[in-house]
Amino acid sequence: MIAVGEVEGESDLEPPDSFLKKKVVDTILNLLGDYRFHTKGYYVSLHAEENNCWVYPSVKNALDVYRAPVFMERLRKAGVEVPRFEVLSRPMPRETVMLPLNPFSKNSMKIVCTESQYYKNFRSLSMDYHYPVVHVQLEGKVEEIIMHLTRAKNGGDEEDYIARKVFETFGVPLGKIFVERKNGKLRPFYFMPLRRDEIDFDFAIRTYEDRLLR
Repeated sequence: MIAVGEVEGESDLEPPDSFLKKKVVDTILNLLGDYRFHTKGYYVSLHAEENNCWVYPSVKNALDVYRAPVFMERLRKAGVEVPRFEVLSRPMPRETVMLPLNPFSKNSMKIVCTESQYYKNFRSLSMDYHYPVVHVQLEGKVEEIIMHLTRAKNGGDEEDYIARKVFETFGVPLGKIFVERKNGKLRPFYFMPLRRDEIDFDFAIRTYEDRLLR
């Protein structure tokens, strides 16, 4: 297994710039934390697939996981309860959580409570009404899970369960999962990249190795 990551100083991680310049034959664990289109993390997965390697995440999953409707629907089919959502091309003001679908988004999530907030955010997320916007109807508290493969860096068994289901469904090693806590149950609805300072590389590699031993 080759783990690709970006850290300063000595490390067992393969630097992405050198990885992208050579031919590889191995299983690739992409630990860059951001796999969005045109990021370095995306190109690491693409390079691995071009070399016929098994890679976490695959290019398809790297694209799917950040698209909220796809994220929720694939988890729902995997047996995970998710909140109700709809995709709207025109404004319908309400209290809601708004998520972008435009391809230029930086994965911004907006929680709106007033009509003025609603219209401002709809226009921004839709890029002046050129793209649809996702509305998620939440009834509980919004929380986040710092996911490292099948485990949550923060939280307990419930958070680990969500992290495991997301990893099993998408094969994405690192990310931030937004969930709704309702009546003690966690319901995931959005996935975002991790910043470099949010990644615990040792924890991620130990989790990967523990999974292989089971």
